[in-house]
Parts: sequence; structure tokens; C-alpha cells
Amino acid sequence: MIRVLFFAKIKDEIGIDFFDIKSDFPTTVSEIRNSLISEFSDHEPLLKQGYALCAVNQQISNEETIINLDDEVAFFPPVTGG
Repeated sequence: MIRVLFFAKIKDEIGIDFFDIKSDFPTTVSEIRNSLISEFSDHEPLLKQGYALCAVNQQISNEETIINLDDEVAFFPPVTGG
């Protein structure tokens, strides 16, 4: 199982801080993202690639990034500075 953390608008809209996903390992960010979109289909725009960024072990990751057991996975909206 992998714990996925949600931050900012994604957390606010979905209404939870984290979600546990059953998965075979290794897996990819893309597979985790697709699982989340299936689980939270009402919030698909917030989770889609191109909006939600993903970090694995606190490093910005792409869709092919491999996720192993005990990795930290987080989804969050783009951040802008000012």
C-alpha cells in the first residue's frame, strides 16, 4: 500500500489530507494518478497531468517516475511566486 498526500487546493477540494492506494510495486506516478482519478472522478481536473504536480520523496517527478514501497508521494497544484 502507498500513502498519497494531498496539498493546497487539491486537499481542500477533495476534503482529505491523504489517501492509501493498494498497488503492486514498483509502480509509476502515472499509475498512481490514474488510480486517484478513478477514485475521485468528481475531482478529475484537479488530479490530471498538466494541473497536479507530483513529488516522490520530495522531488518533483514525471509520469514515468518509479514508486517503490515506503516512498512518499504527494500531489499539489502548481505554485507561483510573487
